[in-house]
Amino acid sequence: MPPKPRKPPPRHADTRKRNLLVAAAGAVVVVAALVVVSIVVSGGDDGGTTTSTGGDSTSFFAGIPQKGAELGSQSAPVTMIQFEDLQCPICRAYQEDGFSGVVEDYVRPGKVKLRFAGLAFLGQDSEKALRYALAAGNQGKLWPYVAALYASQGDENSGWVTDDLLERLANENGLDWDRLQTDAASSEVTQQINATAADAARKQVPGTPTFFVQIGNGQPYVVQPSSLSIDAFRPILDDALDQ
Repeated sequence: MPPKPRKPPPRHADTRKRNLLVAAAGAVVVVAALVVVSIVVSGGDDGGTTTSTGGDSTSFFAGIPQKGAELGSQSAPVTMIQFEDLQCPICRAYQEDGFSGVVEDYVRPGKVKLRFAGLAFLGQDSEKALRYALAAGNQGKLWPYVAALYASQGDENSGWVTDDLLERLANENGLDWDRLQTDAASSEVTQQINATAADAARKQVPGTPTFFVQIGNGQPYVVQPSSLSIDAFRPILDDALDQ
């Protein structure tokens, strides 16, 4: 099971279990209903509360290699795979807690690389956000775009993933908006979403966030940090690095 961290931000009252075993069967159906043309939600407000990371998150990742859904040196001996849903408040809690320490202590020095495994089982806002995040990966900026989306996260399926929000975050992070829209609606992104959903089903991922560690080209194995703090991840990653 994924870790049971502190309660998410107060605005997220829904603490129901993010159960992928129920949602996995419907994942392909959800993906089939593609958001080919983004729906503009009226009302100007993006529906979320921006955190201290702000919309422009590129500076935090400066100097770290990014390739598609991976962050860090391709020669890093250990990979940590992060199954996330961009609407999940506990995933946001990880982003605000241990994630920065993992990046600074393990990814930036070239010891560990991260792989974003995005899932979209909480609803339409999840899929729309995921599509644009994966599209940002085509421009080498998936990770800052994901961070910006978490910083702007709204209540589940409230319509917070608006075109206005997506375009603003794209501009703030130096992304080509026209290309981002095209790529988000592409069959390539659809295939990525389907492949990750299938991989999650094979691995019996119970919910988000769930973490796997892979040493070299070995078989990924699930890890269970006691919390989402960097102190909970250190023994896990240090042990993998010692193998």
